[in-house]
Amino acid sequence: MKRTFRNEIPVYLLPLFLFFFLFCFHDSIEGGEEVKSHTLLLEKSEIHFLANDCKNKKNLLVFIHGSPGSSSDFLSYLNDKDLQNQFCILVPDRLGFGQSMNEVSVPDIFIQARAIHSALIRFLKKESLTFAKGIVVGHSYGGPVSFVFAMEKDPSISIVWKCLLLSSPIDPSLEELYWYNRLANFGFVQWILPNSWVHSNEEMYTLKSDLERLTTQLGNQTFEIISIHGENDSLVSPKNVYYFTKWKPTLNHRIQILEDENHFIPWTSFQEIKKIILSEGNQ
Repeated sequence: MKRTFRNEIPVYLLPLFLFFFLFCFHDSIEGGEEVKSHTLLLEKSEIHFLANDCKNKKNLLVFIHGSPGSSSDFLSYLNDKDLQNQFCILVPDRLGFGQSMNEVSVPDIFIQARAIHSALIRFLKKESLTFAKGIVVGHSYGGPVSFVFAMEKDPSISIVWKCLLLSSPIDPSLEELYWYNRLANFGFVQWILPNSWVHSNEEMYTLKSDLERLTTQLGNQTFEIISIHGENDSLVSPKNVYYFTKWKPTLNHRIQILEDENHFIPWTSFQEIKKIILSEGNQ
């Protein structure tokens, strides 16, 4: 995965990211549902998440943000009228980010995914909500987290998942640390960086081994996977989309490359991503 300074948002690209993030908000058709904030305490952690009105919805839709990031990254989707009409939308803060224990670092895709899964399943039970089908969308580092999330099982709630990987690292052979990752690992550098940046950099140290571990645990997974990647993504190589085709050809995996697009496709290609989600939800 190619990065500059840290993992997903190098310093010199941060203004560009914010521009895309704010500029693309107008593509969303504002819905009328109130977005509410929830926090659920688990045995060893807590997960904060945002949700729309989940009553009488056809399907479940979960978004998992990248690194760094937070639930607010997906407000344009959460507030969209068309998505609200079809989905119960749940958008958590991953552990160490947003309002989910943001003072701690949890650089492990498995712990991250299982905490989110436990919290959201508890929420569904608490609200007496049942869904036969669900879509989990993960952007960048959130992609492998969403993949582990879809692999989790709960005997009391059976949901058939589809997994959308947006600009996501999956191939462990493409992961490597750079000098700026090592620099950001020094205490005196961490002292001047925001917690979210420190946590993001620490996630890079374990991502390669986490992806190798994920490969060994795939087994004969049956849920559908859709890899969507920008053709010109310089932060996470588009070559990641071919990993499953090469190493796990039995997986139900589809690929879509977006021409002339970069790493920030959830915002720069909002309408196209939204269309894919709506289409997959109707199947």
